[in-house]
Amino acid sequence: MITPMDIHNKTFSKKLRGYADDEVNSFLEEVASDYERIYREHREMEEQMDSLKSRLAHYEKMEATMSSTLVMAQETAENVKTTAKKEADVIVREAQNKAAQIVAGAEAACRKMNADVVKTEGDLNLYIEKLLANFTSALNIVKVAKAARAPQTIRDAAEASVAPTEAAVEAQEDTIAEEPAAEETAQAAEGAEAAQDEPEEKEAVEEKND
Repeated sequence: MITPMDIHNKTFSKKLRGYADDEVNSFLEEVASDYERIYREHREMEEQMDSLKSRLAHYEKMEATMSSTLVMAQETAENVKTTAKKEADVIVREAQNKAAQIVAGAEAACRKMNADVVKTEGDLNLYIEKLLANFTSALNIVKVAKAARAPQTIRDAAEASVAPTEAAVEAQEDTIAEEPAAEETAQAAEGAEAAQDEPEEKEAVEEKND
């Protein structure tokens, strides 16, 4: 490619009746000046183009990276969704199994409780029957014992009624025996009081006489 310096340094051979040197040189200088301007603009445009190409490549690379990232994100989202669905299904199945086990256990416990209640009722009824039988037997024994002890009770009552009578008689005899002694004691006390009163009366009479 011809440069501006090539145009400046270009020389032509001289011939008879050739072009005027001044005009040719002036034209070459003008052409060289314009060419130099165009050349600089061309260089600047090439540099801008290189910069644009570099930026375009960078953007294309970023686009590819973003596209790849987007694809990976979509794949990851799909994987997460699939994994979450599987885990949710597993959790639901486990919960259903546990619920079924709990229900089965509760039903078994209820059946056992009902059986225990029935057995307890049976045992209680049997115990009540035995208790009633024992009570009836004891009541019969008491009735027989009362019937067997009735004559003895009558004899004991008769003896008890006689015993107080004999005690009353003995008490009355003791009272009769004690009455004379009491009378004698009372008479002796009256005599002693009279003996004490006589000296006092004598002293009173003597005082009056004085």
